[in-house]
Amino acid sequence: MAGSGETPLKDAVATPKRAASEHLEGLELDKALWHGRTGVSAILKSNASAKVAGAGNQPTQGTLMGVVFPCMSNILGVVLFLRAPWIIGKAGILQGFLLILICCICTFVTSLSLSAIATNGRIKGGGAYYLISRSLGPAVGAGVGLCFYMANSIGAAMYFMGTVEAWETAAPSFQLMTPGDLNNVRVTGFVILAGALVIVGGGIKYVARLGTIFLFTVLAVILCMYLGIFIGPAADSLPYDVDIVDASGIVSTAQFMWSQPSAENFAANWGPAWNDLQRAFPLDKTEYSFIAMMGLWFPAVTGIMAGANRSADLIDPADSIPKGTLFAQGLTSLIYLSFAILYGCSAPRRTLLDDRFFAASSAWPVKDIVVYGVMASTIGAGLTSLTSASKLLSAIASDGTLPILRIFAVSPGKEPRLALLGSGVLCACAITIGELNAVAPLLTMFFLMCYTCVNLSCAILHAAEDPNWRPRFRYYHWSVSLAGALLCIWMMFAMSALVAMVAVLLCMVIFVYATYNSHDVNWGDGFQGVKFQIAKNILASMNLRTHTKNWRPQLLVVTGAWIHSAADGQDEVLHVHETELLTVASQLKGGRGITIVGGVCSSKGNSAFSNGGMFVSGSARQNVLDGQAAMHELLTQHGISGFGRVVYTEDYSDGLLSLVQISGLGAFQPNTVMTAWPRDWAEPGKKGVEARMHFIRLVQVAVVFQKVILCCKTDNWPGPLVRLGGSIDIWWIVGDGGVLLLLPFLLQKHRVWHGCRTRLFVLADLVGNDPQTMQQQCEQFIRDFRLEIEVHVEVIEHPFGRDGSAAASAPVSDADLSSIDLSVCPEHTTFDDEGPEVRNRLRSNSNSSSKGLGHLERWHRANSPMPASLRLSGRAGGRAVPLTVGSVPTTPYGLDRVSFDVEAPRPLEPVGVKPPKPAVRPNEESPSVSEPGHKRFLLKRSVSDPGIGGIAEWNLKNQHHFMTTEEQMNSVAPCSRQEMDLAESLNAVIVQQSASSDLVVTNLPDMPPSESAFGYFQLVDTMMKGLQNCILVRGTSTEVITAFS
Repeated sequence: MAGSGETPLKDAVATPKRAASEHLEGLELDKALWHGRTGVSAILKSNASAKVAGAGNQPTQGTLMGVVFPCMSNILGVVLFLRAPWIIGKAGILQGFLLILICCICTFVTSLSLSAIATNGRIKGGGAYYLISRSLGPAVGAGVGLCFYMANSIGAAMYFMGTVEAWETAAPSFQLMTPGDLNNVRVTGFVILAGALVIVGGGIKYVARLGTIFLFTVLAVILCMYLGIFIGPAADSLPYDVDIVDASGIVSTAQFMWSQPSAENFAANWGPAWNDLQRAFPLDKTEYSFIAMMGLWFPAVTGIMAGANRSADLIDPADSIPKGTLFAQGLTSLIYLSFAILYGCSAPRRTLLDDRFFAASSAWPVKDIVVYGVMASTIGAGLTSLTSASKLLSAIASDGTLPILRIFAVSPGKEPRLALLGSGVLCACAITIGELNAVAPLLTMFFLMCYTCVNLSCAILHAAEDPNWRPRFRYYHWSVSLAGALLCIWMMFAMSALVAMVAVLLCMVIFVYATYNSHDVNWGDGFQGVKFQIAKNILASMNLRTHTKNWRPQLLVVTGAWIHSAADGQDEVLHVHETELLTVASQLKGGRGITIVGGVCSSKGNSAFSNGGMFVSGSARQNVLDGQAAMHELLTQHGISGFGRVVYTEDYSDGLLSLVQISGLGAFQPNTVMTAWPRDWAEPGKKGVEARMHFIRLVQVAVVFQKVILCCKTDNWPGPLVRLGGSIDIWWIVGDGGVLLLLPFLLQKHRVWHGCRTRLFVLADLVGNDPQTMQQQCEQFIRDFRLEIEVHVEVIEHPFGRDGSAAASAPVSDADLSSIDLSVCPEHTTFDDEGPEVRNRLRSNSNSSSKGLGHLERWHRANSPMPASLRLSGRAGGRAVPLTVGSVPTTPYGLDRVSFDVEAPRPLEPVGVKPPKPAVRPNEESPSVSEPGHKRFLLKRSVSDPGIGGIAEWNLKNQHHFMTTEEQMNSVAPCSRQEMDLAESLNAVIVQQSASSDLVVTNLPDMPPSESAFGYFQLVDTMMKGLQNCILVRGTSTEVITAFS
């Protein structure tokens, strides 16, 4: 019953599953639902096919044949057979064991790092060089790759010299020259090298197949060495004779003893004997120490990368390389450490120091087995080293990061014979040294450089925290890798600081050269992740509020942009409206601020998501992508080290607003907006209206977000190859925080403007101002700010008036004067007695100077009502330090006296004279002074009375700069006659002095509220008429330069 009850239940559950399966069948192939995206099953099949296709010939080697045997064949080499007993004789058992242990620890840690890197993704052919270059980038990879190449080439020389030493022992009477002489080593080594080049040139693949034969030869030799030590010498073979060749070439015979391992020899050889005489290598005069001996031994432990070099032939490189490398490194380390003890226990110290081939003398059954076995193994190791070196040099050349080596590049599948010839030349240079003891430390330096970078690669990849760092090998830690890198660096400099510095310098030269030639190479290296982390941390820690001393222009270059097809009709090209802005920005990089080039690409009211819109149409979406790449290319062409951003928008004004708000990040937000004076402002119809509107909207946005405005009005801006020697003229009309003075200083840092001198012009009228005093005050001001600027005071003999007459303002009445509260001024504490006299003087000065001030001041005040009186007290040692810049205002609001504190900057506070109280209109919360008489009076009082002065600034929230109505924007009403008279008169003064100047820098006027946009553009255009290159500046009243250190 139970069984019959379960069956309906199972059927009830299975029925919905079957129904669901029917509906889900072909789910991933539904193109309407997934828009043609690839299904999971297709991705898996494609990945498997790509893996097989990328492998070329099917890999056939496993861990044993592909990694263990090659590594052991390269590790077990000439140093073990020809130098191990002698090193133990010099260093003793304890220190010999320790120096071998340190070297083995170094390679063990490097093997861990290598295993982690090798299991972090699929490995292509190229071995160790591929791992390093793809982990640390093309520049570091090229430097380390060349070090590894040199190590292999020089290693071949060391192996061939070991062959010669073994041959001298095997057949001393069959030498080309005197046995033991350096020339014999050199000549015989050259002969062996020539034969090796012929063999390798005949086919690298055949050399690789001989590796296993050479390895078993080495293992057989080592077995004979073990048997000989444990079996001991025959009773009738002691003492045994050895021919000793002294430094002069005289041969003598010496008798030596040895035995099975004994406690007597162990005790006698426990300590070092660095100063004992040795006759095994009479030409070697080096004073050895623990560190120097470690440099001689280290080449014996190298070769751990032989398995990684065969990564293309491995069935599973990520599994075979860690297992095989660590096994080979561990086994060979045990062999080395065991011989360090066995040799110390088997022979007296004199035998170890004088018998240069004790490894053969103590072997079983006969010495010749080891001698000829060593010769065969060293020749095989030399052939393998030449093969690896030629492949490595060809791989570096093929990557293209070092163009000087491109002649060594070969096509895939071809033999790198030219690279083999280059390796042979380097090997021959090392053979000319003639002494194995001198070549081994040099070889050590190059291997240590390579191992340092392998360990650093692992540590850096972990520190970068890239999501792509997911090694399958788990038995590693970044701190161990870092310790391994530090150990390698310590060993390098401890062995020879000079040689280490030369090796590091060589790598740095290669690094710089490779960096210069690898801009377009992107391998996703670990340094990119490190740069990202450093940049992120620095950016997060930077103060968003910039101190005056640290202010620098961080440019946002705003221009229109559009995408169009190239001439061939294939590629899409980004075109910007004002390319001269990019030239100006590149020449302003002396400020070393960030530069962002923003292009506003407007669809002119068409919806971006409509049919055929840029975010719906396939071709339009491609244009968007191409625009970003083209912007980067545009920056590179103009030498701008910055960033580019294209904003796609339906409305240009919205694009401007978005661009100013979103550009930059944290402390790297732009504080200066650069734009071009619109050339089409005077065009009739919609085109002219749009040009004027775009400019005014940009200024409005900059004012709201407190950005400096730089407006470039230029006909022929100098290119990067021009060298100017004229002048940069500053016409200082109103204060702007110092941007006007700082801009020429930054331009002069560029080679185009470096030869120009800077001139500063200020305006003064003869009524109420002393030009000579102004000259002195202005020069002092410039000196305080450490600027090299010539000061010129332009005297206005015929002041400007609103109607062209001499009097531009009404005289000040007694009612105006009586409303002044003088008691708030700190300088006048006894105004009860002096008040009438002061008022009379103010009345006199006001009426006399009104002619000189005229409309120029009111031009910069017209945007908003100004309170009756504002005051800033700046003191130096209890004394106000005023700077009167003529009858023209020195702040954005038209005030005429600069007073700065030489002790510390202070905020601007509105204090001082209370204004008269006009009638309050309905719905107004506070009175506003708008009568011209008040403005005229305040100006006269500020300018003419030296006892009442200082910087004045009123509340920014009451200012409405560039506030325009739609009627003003669309109107084509010309500029009023009064404003045009002022602009023409000011232009006449500027042109008279600066018509031939290379650049004129002056203030950008605000837009008068009574003028149309068309009239405003007429006004500014008239003011700058006849000048070749102009930059109009509108600051934020925030100080950007300071007199303080």
